[in-house]
Amino acid sequence: MTRNIPYDTIARIAIYALLIFAPLARGAVQPWAITVIHLLTLLALAAFLLARCHQGRFQWIATPLDRPLAAVVALVLVSAGFSLYRPASLRAVMLLIDYVVVFYLAIHLFNSRERMRRLVEVIVAVALFLAIFGLVKRFGANPFPWWDYGELRYQPEFLAATYGNHNHLAGFMEMAIPLTLSLLFTGLGLGWRMGIAYLALLQLTALALSLSRGGWVGALVGLAFFAWALMTSRYFMAKKTLGSAIGTFVLLALVVLASSPVVARIQTVVETDEAASLASRLIAWQGTVRVIADHPLLGTGPGTFATVFPQYQPPGLSARFTKAHNDYLDFVSETGLLLIPLFLWMAAALFAKGFQKLKNPSRLARGVTLGALTGIVAILIHSISDFNLQIPANALLFTVLAAMVAAPLRHLTQ
Repeated sequence: MTRNIPYDTIARIAIYALLIFAPLARGAVQPWAITVIHLLTLLALAAFLLARCHQGRFQWIATPLDRPLAAVVALVLVSAGFSLYRPASLRAVMLLIDYVVVFYLAIHLFNSRERMRRLVEVIVAVALFLAIFGLVKRFGANPFPWWDYGELRYQPEFLAATYGNHNHLAGFMEMAIPLTLSLLFTGLGLGWRMGIAYLALLQLTALALSLSRGGWVGALVGLAFFAWALMTSRYFMAKKTLGSAIGTFVLLALVVLASSPVVARIQTVVETDEAASLASRLIAWQGTVRVIADHPLLGTGPGTFATVFPQYQPPGLSARFTKAHNDYLDFVSETGLLLIPLFLWMAAALFAKGFQKLKNPSRLARGVTLGALTGIVAILIHSISDFNLQIPANALLFTVLAAMVAAPLRHLTQ
């Protein structure tokens, strides 16, 4: 008798492994970590296809992002064909394919309430570990030497946990915190809700001590969106309680902001570190606009910014910019102006689906959708002044959040 192999379970474990491994591997920015991402994605895809072959059937789950996403992939492939540096474009295209595969695997594999809740729990657990380890490391008690990056220019007061850059740790946290808060609205008991509130507070503390100004702004805008969505929801009755909670949060935020390192960080918008200062980023953005002006149709090719930008870097910048520190300008410079309407199409389709699901009677559907949509809002704001969506760990989490929002309603109401 042939024993059935749980291929779907293997595929889900591979997705869990991606979400756990990438943040722990310094954000998965190094070539060896990206290779692991390719392998885990391939394993998940192979197991998923084997499961469908074994079952003898496959039903495609349509999403509102299918068409705009296909158009983006087509644009990137054409741009890569005319790339100014094809090896870099090939690497970028391979990562994009990983993200697209993960998006659709998340749609097809986490297609029930129990599976979706487990996926949220994995993300929350990773964020909790990053927060706790980041706090331990921040106060000089790092027990793991492989997460001690002595060569970094950032001072110890910048909480970065396993990441090499505190801004990218903040990017992960601002996407994960709303998911943690979303669990408060999924019908859990009082004890569980108090525990989740404590976990969210730990994560918020880590985000605050990352001293990432872009992370602060993104998180605050995201949480404001979160509160607005609840206050305008006909299913949310505890509006007075939420108002009190917001007041308490603002008070705590003011206390945190009054701490000396945070105040000092706010005051250093113009920094001694040229690559991190607002003034230098504005100059770099001017150079990026020149790249777009010279290559408006298809850009310079995906993944080529670091190679092309030195030719356009304006005078007065001594630091070498390998990223534009603005994901939107970076992506448009690499793939052309056609990306702008496609991005707006994707955003409109995603948010329309999200607002539709926020009206669903299911508490889990509303909670997960609100948490994921809030994380997306936060990272989109942060991406104005940083390049979090080019950090594989954060791009993978963003991809899964988009899948949570785009997934059909019936999957969370069964």
